[in-house]
Amino acid sequence: MLVDFCYSLRQTRWMKAVQVNNGVISVDNVSEPSGNGIIVDVCSVGICGSDLHLIDAGMMSVIPGHEIAGVTRDGTQVAIEPMLSCGECKHCAEGEEPYCHESLPNTFGIGINGGMAERIVVPERFLIPLDTRVPVEDAFLVEPLAVAVRSLGRAGVTKGDRVCVIGAGTIGLCCVAVAKYLGATVELESRHSHQLEAGSRLGAIEPSNQPASIVIEAAGTSSALSWAIEKCQKGGVVGIPSTYWDPVEIPALAMGMKEVSLIPSITYGHTTGQRDFEVAMSVMAASPELGRAVITDRFPLDGAAEAFDLARNRHEGVIKVAVDAQS
Repeated sequence: MLVDFCYSLRQTRWMKAVQVNNGVISVDNVSEPSGNGIIVDVCSVGICGSDLHLIDAGMMSVIPGHEIAGVTRDGTQVAIEPMLSCGECKHCAEGEEPYCHESLPNTFGIGINGGMAERIVVPERFLIPLDTRVPVEDAFLVEPLAVAVRSLGRAGVTKGDRVCVIGAGTIGLCCVAVAKYLGATVELESRHSHQLEAGSRLGAIEPSNQPASIVIEAAGTSSALSWAIEKCQKGGVVGIPSTYWDPVEIPALAMGMKEVSLIPSITYGHTTGQRDFEVAMSVMAASPELGRAVITDRFPLDGAAEAFDLARNRHEGVIKVAVDAQS
């Protein structure tokens, strides 16, 4: 039996991947992924705020990373839609993949091993070939862009609208890029000057004193939600791509008196009839400044622990931290 074990060990193929143990980040050798799908050599992965929250809550039990881009073995550069909806249920048929019962438990980096590794196996229908104008090292941003596409789609943003985005982290800046792509005028509010500068590079302007018909709350705090309601005009809409990890308070009287509608959103599907990831790819291709404006720091895979520390501490100037798996 020892001989069989040693033979099996020799046959196992290994790769480097990020591991999380009791909140501690390490890079270890793990067995390569298997199963049905296409092998993707991971190029770049973004660290999302939700990764940090899941780690802090002791809920990260898989290889992290749901913002993923890479290259297939035939040389095709791809972004990866990480939420593996079933494609067969009523919700999937209606383009509402976030409602599919299989989506969340089968999301890379959330319920199953994610992309912060040298390789990943992905069912073919979740591979999004890159527009030739999108560099693969930046293409993991297609995922947060798809989040923004769904939020603005549910909020009803169209050409000629004036949209106010509150919060200029990655999601807020992606909302700016999507709103500009849709033909809206975009005002941006943030407490941080480097985020405002990034938003300006994407076409955002300074906020006015006038209420807005559509306000996007992208900061994920109780105070930001309260201000979004106050900022919204009567009969207007507050779109909420943010995830609230703690209870929030809202100015219920102002919300009711102005008949403000709160419209939350989560992940992506076919929100306006077209696949959100495909719209996001078009936004990325049309926004050459996006990667340069949003991605502020990069680390090799072996530097993942330092990358997570930087993303968590949010030192001045940091917006999006990326891990480059092949460097």
